[in-house]
Amino acid sequence: MLEDCYRHALDALRRHLDKANCPFDEDDGDLTIDGHRLGLSVAFDGFGRQQGQAIAPVDICIHLDGDEGNRFRVGTIGVGETQEEALAAAVDEWHVLAAAPVLAALGAEAGTRRRTPESTQLAGWDMFPGRAGIRGAVPSGLQAGGPFLGQLLLTLRGEVSNWPEADDFILRSIFVMGSGGPTPDFQAAVDGYMSESLTDTISSLPWPAAAEPYFYKQLFVLRCRTDR
Repeated sequence: MLEDCYRHALDALRRHLDKANCPFDEDDGDLTIDGHRLGLSVAFDGFGRQQGQAIAPVDICIHLDGDEGNRFRVGTIGVGETQEEALAAAVDEWHVLAAAPVLAALGAEAGTRRRTPESTQLAGWDMFPGRAGIRGAVPSGLQAGGPFLGQLLLTLRGEVSNWPEADDFILRSIFVMGSGGPTPDFQAAVDGYMSESLTDTISSLPWPAAAEPYFYKQLFVLRCRTDR
């Protein structure tokens, strides 16, 4: 199944690049996009079952230009009637959460959402947010365009404003995840590593209240602006 997961993930990258009309080359399982080499590694511990459905926990790392793969690492869980459906669902979720923003930052944006400088820059860095992954009932405060998301971005701006300026092209990341509801617990990672200071700041935000627990995760990809 590892090979099947890898094949599904690589196919998702190819489809995205084709949709974005972005040229790419393939070499030994890696893709080269505008001079940047992108590879994948997959961890999969096997299927589970819950309430009669197949569960596929998948952990996919994107290796950009030979890095160790932590910057854009996002785990997903696919659910389906069959194992094949569950695996495909996990890869589809990974694509919108992690692969799509990374590819967009490399110049292959395939979405139809209109991007404006005001909504896509953070402290001088170009921002490419992945789709928010939310399990459970979505609180009104987490809906797109809601006031809480503005507070979250303001907090992330404070983090990014402390980053050193880059002299050349670089992609960095912030990953926010956690559970809300009666017992909220949120965490934040920078470039794939837990940040205690950002976690403390994120946790102090007024996350939307909900009677039932919900789980939220979102990857924000940041690209330096070499023309600053």
